[in-house]
Amino acid sequence: MNFNRALVVYKKEMLEMFRDKRTIFSTIILPFILYPLIFIGTFSLMSRQTAKLEEKGAVIALADSVNDNASHLISEQIKTIKNFTVEPMYQATPRMFEDKLVHAIISIKDSLQSSGIPIYQIAVKLDKSTDRGKMIADKVNVALKNAESKILEQRLAEKGINAEFISTVSIRQQDTSSTAKKLGSLLGSILPYLLIMLLIAGASVVAGDLVAGEKERKTLETLLVSSAHRNEIVLGKYLTIITFALINVAVNLISLYFSMRNIASQSGLQMAGVKFPLNGFLMLFLALIPLATLYAALLLSISTFSRNMKEARSYEQPILLVSMLLAMSSFFPAIELNNGLALIPVINISLLFKAVMMSDYKVTHLLLTIGSTIILDIAAIFMTVKLFNNEGVLFRSESDTSLKGLKKNKKAFFTPYYGLVYYVLALLALYYIGGTWQSKEIVSGLFKTQVIIILLPVLIILRLVKADWKQTLRLTGTNPVNFAIVPFIAISASILVSLLGQLINLIYPIPQDYLEKMSELLKMPDLQLWQIIGLIAVLPGICEEVLFRGFLYRFYENKNAWFAIIASAFLFALFHLDPYRFIPVFFLGVLLGWLLYKTNSLYVSMFSHMLNNALAVIIMQVGNKGILGYLISDQGEINWLAGIPALVILAVSLAAFSKINNKQEDILQS
Repeated sequence: MNFNRALVVYKKEMLEMFRDKRTIFSTIILPFILYPLIFIGTFSLMSRQTAKLEEKGAVIALADSVNDNASHLISEQIKTIKNFTVEPMYQATPRMFEDKLVHAIISIKDSLQSSGIPIYQIAVKLDKSTDRGKMIADKVNVALKNAESKILEQRLAEKGINAEFISTVSIRQQDTSSTAKKLGSLLGSILPYLLIMLLIAGASVVAGDLVAGEKERKTLETLLVSSAHRNEIVLGKYLTIITFALINVAVNLISLYFSMRNIASQSGLQMAGVKFPLNGFLMLFLALIPLATLYAALLLSISTFSRNMKEARSYEQPILLVSMLLAMSSFFPAIELNNGLALIPVINISLLFKAVMMSDYKVTHLLLTIGSTIILDIAAIFMTVKLFNNEGVLFRSESDTSLKGLKKNKKAFFTPYYGLVYYVLALLALYYIGGTWQSKEIVSGLFKTQVIIILLPVLIILRLVKADWKQTLRLTGTNPVNFAIVPFIAISASILVSLLGQLINLIYPIPQDYLEKMSELLKMPDLQLWQIIGLIAVLPGICEEVLFRGFLYRFYENKNAWFAIIASAFLFALFHLDPYRFIPVFFLGVLLGWLLYKTNSLYVSMFSHMLNNALAVIIMQVGNKGILGYLISDQGEINWLAGIPALVILAVSLAAFSKINNKQEDILQS
């Protein structure tokens, strides 16, 4: 690769972007105009409306059915509320309250406590869904607290007791946080979400135009026939997206900074001695660069895959939505960055922002965040390069997506796009329908989920496109020796992924209530052991393998075998809707996909899947009794030393399995 040529492409793209007046206006000029209007205008409007609400006050209807000195004192305290009009209760008052002519109704009654001491019961009827209702509630509560204190003083005076007698505790809080740290806490909740959204917005504006836009304008071909290699073209466009994304973030950040200072000065807040943590901002900007490169690669891949700008925008929406939800993690209380969350994209950057702004971060979390993001970035760049070098993707044409067309050309159906569409629909059905069934009754819910949501739709789809379901799902025979080796593979792999789950638990502790629910799921005291194995092991082994290794595997095998194995394993792990088991289930999915690839028989992966789930059920039912005592500790976990023989057995059995099936391939080919 010639980097100088990539720079030429970069300069060319940057020059074209800066020539586009709309891009310049939306990326650079608009933020300087927009933030002052939004922040200053919103602040002024809120201040004005709050003052107007206070001035309007409220009309209160008061019904005092006690009429003694204490109740009169309560009434007088309510009447002292500024801008409140207190009227007596009439027969028409309830109707006036419904018509909002009266904003609250307060009634005073008396009663006796168990000790015989009188107590005043005050009922306040109001509408707290409105701003006025909230204001009334706050002011009335303050007035009633004052009345309560005065009544208590009177009662103590009548008994000849000093009012200080009931003051037993004096609380004095000492806040050790500085004003700058408080400011950092506030900014740490808002800025991460805002900056990440701005980063995506800035990158998407440019990315869509660089490839999908050039396809529409018919100018991409001119660039492709130039002396620049395609990888150099990708690099130039990639750097352009990153540059504009970071420019957009920097411009928005500067405008935001000055707008906030202006608001602070207008509201009379003392900013003396309070400095924005510039070192923290610099560190955050550096941490934002890997995220910018990640989104640049993802959005460039979408733009390369898309036929036009409209299609590119439709593909960008899911990324924007998911990123928005992940970036909102900084809003949630009691969520702090740890080693586990530092590996999750977007969430790690969001929480790192918050920790840095409060000067409460660890270098290990910073390195894990940047490192994990760079790894994903490399994978995304690799995908972009592969797409850009694929003529079928780069110049993809409109295909016949009708049912009739799919029946004629089944290869057009088994593409990654349709596989992803089907998977999303199945995932939604699992979440909304299957989750409802299982919450009502777990046994029938699990059965209906496996059969109706996972298995049945696959068979219906294959029937509609008139595909040979046995051939498509690879329901073919295999060497019987495979079934003798699979137990060694399945059991040893199950032990190793269980140890992997325990290792993850050490780094990112799993909640205790989650472990208890999993234990209840595998025990099911109302069922016998063979029934539990049928429900948890046999049924999922059939239905889930039909879906993932039989059906969805087909949509991705046109690329290459390992792409299909990894893609189906990823979808398989995600389908369990369990972040704590995602990595172990993913590795199991890879193993199941490899077994299918080596044998071309779904029966083998079905058998392995059943054995894995059955082992989990038996361990949970039997515990560390008998021979399982060597495998299971007293705490119910797999002994770490068991990993050594399990690893040896897995390696030997995989080698034997591979050798047997390689020979079988040679026999079939000859």
